Amino acid sequence: MKLKQNQKELCERINYSFVNVALLEQALVHSSLKSRGHMNNQRMEFLGDRILGFVISDYLFKNHPNWREGILALNLNFLVCKEACAEIAEKVSLGKSLIMGKSESKYGGRTKKAILADAIEALIAAIYLDSNISEVRKVIIKLWRAKLTDLSEVELDPKTTLQHWVQARNMRLPQYIDMRRDGLDHDPIFYVEVRLENGLSAIGKEKSKQGAQQIAAKNLLSQIEDKL
Repeated sequence: MKLKQNQKELCERINYSFVNVALLEQALVHSSLKSRGHMNNQRMEFLGDRILGFVISDYLFKNHPNWREGILALNLNFLVCKEACAEIAEKVSLGKSLIMGKSESKYGGRTKKAILADAIEALIAAIYLDSNISEVRKVIIKLWRAKLTDLSEVELDPKTTLQHWVQARNMRLPQYIDMRRDGLDHDPIFYVEVRLENGLSAIGKEKSKQGAQQIAAKNLLSQIEDKL
């Protein structure tokens, strides 16, 4: 199988040459191309997502030995979220090489961030399957280099951290629900519940609604860490 011109240019931009060109082709096939049946990039996207997370986690762990778990997690979410992946895909003009149905292409599929994010993860999987973890690490670190040098050592407040966590997983934003208010007017206690679409929830209480929201978010983050 020979590479098409746009595929050759893509390989040049990512600085990787495929031994098995069929892996590259499959990584570029969007599910809208019904003629390919199940031979699209969805399974590769699943694998690539995990490879990307491992490589970036490994990089952060080794290059920032003084960072606590919370800061590591926050920066990992920033680096592997769908927005970041789509930005990298745009940087290498991945959309031009995607193989998709005419309707999807006609209505802007090549520029949709969700499609681009999935495609860059599928491409990562294809490189790994074509070589090894060492080679795919080189490609990822090079592509993410600018982002890896623009990280924050500041641990954000619980509400912001929780928001980053759900956005990195393409979930809806947390819901904060006022439950009740106890105490006297000059010394109230507010109870707030935070809920996620996956069913997780937690309650916080404090002398202000904002404070109760922060404590609820902190309690929910603790739950999430316990489940990891």
